[in-house]
Amino acid sequence: MLSCFSKSGCVVVLLMMVVVTGCASRERALVTFSYVVEPERGLPPGMKTIAIQPAKVGAATDEKWSQMCATILQSLINESRNRFGTPITVSDRRDTQVTFDEADLAASGMSTRAGGSGGKLLAVDGIILSKIDVKVEKHIGKQRTLAGLSLAGFGGHGWGGGSTDIRTEEVETVTRSMTVQTDFRLIDTADNRVWEQHSPRPFQSTDRTKASPIFGSSSTEADLTPQDAIIATLVDKAAREFVSRLMPCRIEVDAEVVSSGNANCVQGVRMLRAEAFRDAVAFFEAAMREDSNDHQAAFGAGIASEASGQYDAALSFYKRACAGRASADYREARDRMKTYGSRVRQ
Repeated sequence: MLSCFSKSGCVVVLLMMVVVTGCASRERALVTFSYVVEPERGLPPGMKTIAIQPAKVGAATDEKWSQMCATILQSLINESRNRFGTPITVSDRRDTQVTFDEADLAASGMSTRAGGSGGKLLAVDGIILSKIDVKVEKHIGKQRTLAGLSLAGFGGHGWGGGSTDIRTEEVETVTRSMTVQTDFRLIDTADNRVWEQHSPRPFQSTDRTKASPIFGSSSTEADLTPQDAIIATLVDKAAREFVSRLMPCRIEVDAEVVSSGNANCVQGVRMLRAEAFRDAVAFFEAAMREDSNDHQAAFGAGIASEASGQYDAALSFYKRACAGRASADYREARDRMKTYGSRVRQ
């Protein structure tokens, strides 16, 4: 119950002022950029043609990701050939004939050769084998939301008193957590040995419905970002990490930066939206001088630094953000800089 003594309509006006002020204290920026990284090891000498086999999938993983993972790998390799001149061709999966069994390779760890005989791929110099596990967890939660209000008043001569009855209700929220774990291997068919094997850290994403705090109702699960689109993005990130070890690869970054309540952090996010990255860093640093635990300013400074090619500084800011808060976005940004920062093409 909220009481006040004021002119008619004051309660509603004050309530709206609180809501507007709360919303105005945060700024958001969606930042998109990309860069090219050089290979860590490169391809085996003389390898000109690669076959990509459908990925093995975990017991709880939809079979559709077997071909989709292979398609993502093929797209990345073709892009490296077409955009960066990598002398490699991907063999058509429908025409590739494999005469050795992957299970034998996994059992031996390195080779299909047994008893003096070995497997052989026809018309290809290498083969990419992969495994993928997709885990989706759904959590149902509850959130209080304002259901309505009623006013009762009294008074005269333009002034009065009254009360506001604020009613709330509990609504359902849905949270989906998606995790993608992959394993990739490039086999050199000249000797049937593993040239490169890479098992990236699990890539994760969380999608959550959220009720409006004012006259809100819970969004339904259908309002969440389509699940397959999120999983495809995670598979793409893992595949890029593998491909980048073998050939030039473009890394794409899509980040959302939300300001803290600090005025300098707010201004820094505005500078991000204007792509004034140096100015953004200056404002974020000012915010951190005022509050050393402002992890949102640290993350914003990292994004601004990475977008402007200051990769050492970006890693430092991301580490600071991670120290301030355990966030999947912060960890992913930090790990991205650890993986790619020293290999960005200048």
